[in-house]
Amino acid sequence: MEVKEIIGNLHRIVLCGIGNEKMGDYGFGAYLAEALLRAIENPNFFPLNCRDVPESQAGVIVRFRPELVIVAVALEFGEKPGKVVVADPWEALEDIPEEFRFQLKVTLGHMKEILPWTRFVLLGCQPGSRKEVTEEVKNCVRALAIAFKDAVD
Repeated sequence: MEVKEIIGNLHRIVLCGIGNEKMGDYGFGAYLAEALLRAIENPNFFPLNCRDVPESQAGVIVRFRPELVIVAVALEFGEKPGKVVVADPWEALEDIPEEFRFQLKVTLGHMKEILPWTRFVLLGCQPGSRKEVTEEVKNCVRALAIAFKDAVD
């Protein structure tokens, strides 16, 4: 699925990047959020580096009143490192690394109650290493940054 298909005709978008940069590929969401912060200057596209504490940014997300929240996180779904999947966040919770799972589940539930009209999508990248960022994940972040820039600029 292409980024343009994920976004569709929605205009107010938050990308919630979740990950721990000290855990190699498991920092995927944080890396993507940082890349998008540098690449995109659109007031209706709001990339947030939530690191490994998504609950810390829930209030900021709610105040932005997005039409779409994209949760970018490492997702263990048995593919090669760098492979990306788009999923329903509640259906993919079991594949989210345990370090982020509980906080994300609680945060998403809270935001869904407050923002019932908002669409939530998970953008997951298969990690390969906890010790370093693999070339596959670096390439994935670069490609996604370009795709998001093309889609929202």
